[in-house]
Amino acid sequence: MAAEKIFTNGHIYTLDPAGATAEAIAVEGERITAIGRTQDVKAFAGPGAQEIDLGGRTVIPGCIDSHCHLMMHGVACTRSASLTDCRSIAELQNRLRDHRAKNPGAAWVIGERFDQEMFSDRRWVTRADLDQVSADVPILAARLCYHAIVANSAALAPVRDRLTKEQWETGRLTEGDCGLVWGQVPDCTDDELEKSALHALTEARNAGLTSVHTQVDDDAELAVMRRLRDEGRLPVRVRFQWPFGLMDRIVAEGMKTGSGDDYLRVGSIKIFMDGSMGARTCAMCEEFADDPGNRGNLFRTGRELAEMLVEIQRNDCQAAIHAIGDRAIMEAISGIEIAMPKGNDGNRLRHRLEHVAQMSPKIISDMARLNIVASVQPQFVITDFWTHERVGQKRYRCAYPFKSMLRAGIKFGMGSDCPVERLDTMELVHRAVNREPKSLHECLTVDETLRGYTNGSAYIGFEEPDKGSLEVGKLADFVILSEDPYGIEPRQLGRIRPQNTVLGGRMQ
Repeated sequence: MAAEKIFTNGHIYTLDPAGATAEAIAVEGERITAIGRTQDVKAFAGPGAQEIDLGGRTVIPGCIDSHCHLMMHGVACTRSASLTDCRSIAELQNRLRDHRAKNPGAAWVIGERFDQEMFSDRRWVTRADLDQVSADVPILAARLCYHAIVANSAALAPVRDRLTKEQWETGRLTEGDCGLVWGQVPDCTDDELEKSALHALTEARNAGLTSVHTQVDDDAELAVMRRLRDEGRLPVRVRFQWPFGLMDRIVAEGMKTGSGDDYLRVGSIKIFMDGSMGARTCAMCEEFADDPGNRGNLFRTGRELAEMLVEIQRNDCQAAIHAIGDRAIMEAISGIEIAMPKGNDGNRLRHRLEHVAQMSPKIISDMARLNIVASVQPQFVITDFWTHERVGQKRYRCAYPFKSMLRAGIKFGMGSDCPVERLDTMELVHRAVNREPKSLHECLTVDETLRGYTNGSAYIGFEEPDKGSLEVGKLADFVILSEDPYGIEPRQLGRIRPQNTVLGGRMQ
């Protein structure tokens, strides 16, 4: 087949099973028709084919973020004050004041992504702190994990009769109770949602991502994604996760996991088993080392999960199960096993566990035995620097055990959980490779990390025939890098930048 576009003179890591390298790629339509030496690939050029000289730069397959919330991120970037990296409550207050001054007509003041662990005194912000910014205009400050928020008096007053004494005094709400305040925030208009989606998806493309597995929470958000797809304006390929409570909406359309096209597909059905480590709401087998008596929140048992999974399986859908604490993970594994058809179908629908932060040897063994796949977030290893305090040194040896999972044969993809973490592909790689302490022996190699971020994410999304490596017949999705991640000193991985993200053979 004659190619309409030839990329030549590159240093291309295909990340195929053999680990082959190449110099050139031929593209027809959006797919690869030839890959190999420049002189060989040029033979596939059709009349008038465009030749793009890569200038000897390094190329890798497009990275696939296996877990993110890009609609939420886009809305936060276009509507809210950024509280990222605030080092004190005073700084948080000043950012909220500045945001209010720049948006004088806004009905609410919203700030997102604070981390109390970053404050000098590591104290939670309170209702009284936010009242100092304004006691009259509703204010909501969300922790970076979004499993806890703090609100001021004006935001809490309409629901005061539904709050405990402690919730009112502190202004802090966690998990489902956050909805008491978030539910009052005016919905975005369609135009605002489109602006938010394009902002976040474009940021993802600029970061070196060609595909994302992102949460889409309601019909309005899905309508925006569909419109952008129909108009050819999606900057990256989208596989959307959908709430369990709304599963009937897509089933009524005759859709299931994998339905759609190369730009927008149905992904998995989202279920939560617990909360977050940062908010101390993930479900643990033992109490938190820094909060005696607290074992977090288990939202449902394995048997209750199994009932949901049977319904999901009946609709031929994959489940994405949020499970961070070891108790939540164990219950999730139990639920998957109970729901499997008799004789064990090898997890045909590739039900996946999201995050799996606090593991154990038995959990790893059971996941491998049942062919349960996972989505992991290497950036957490550094950002959640306080994890060893939460769980204690003994349990910390099984926190984020990526290497142990790999050795056990567990397939996993990698993601950012944006907006919890930044859309920064090489920061993710850097943190997986250079995590501390090395004595835990859980560091991945550059190759293992890149394969997790490409091959692995494609696999857990049923997309390995089309994505994850650069091979003939697959989509021509790849990233041109500023430096060679295999050749650079490992500690310098984070300085590598994507210079262009190619989607279906089209450069930015």
